[in-house]
Amino acid sequence: MGSEELDGLRRAESQRQVLLYLIEQGEPLSSQEIANALGITVNAVNIALFNLHNKGLVDRVSRGVYRYKLGPIIVKLLESYLDR
Repeated sequence: MGSEELDGLRRAESQRQVLLYLIEQGEPLSSQEIANALGITVNAVNIALFNLHNKGLVDRVSRGVYRYKLGPIIVKLLESYLDR
C-alpha cells in the first residue's frame, strides 16, 4: 500500500473509523457489530469494509465478518499517520 492509499484513507472517515475499530477490538467482527459500535449504517460499514479489503487492510473471515490484517508495528504507524 502506497502513500496515495494512506492519504485516501485519511480522507475516508468511515473507512478510518472501521479500520481503527477493528484494530482496537483485535478480533473478527461482523458488519452489524461494527455499525452498532460506531453508530453508522450497516451499508456504510459494508462499503468501508469492501474498500479496506481492496486495499489489503482487512481480511474476510466469513460472510460479513472481517478482521484487520496488519501486524502490531504497522498498526501503530498507521494510527500515528492517521492522527496527523
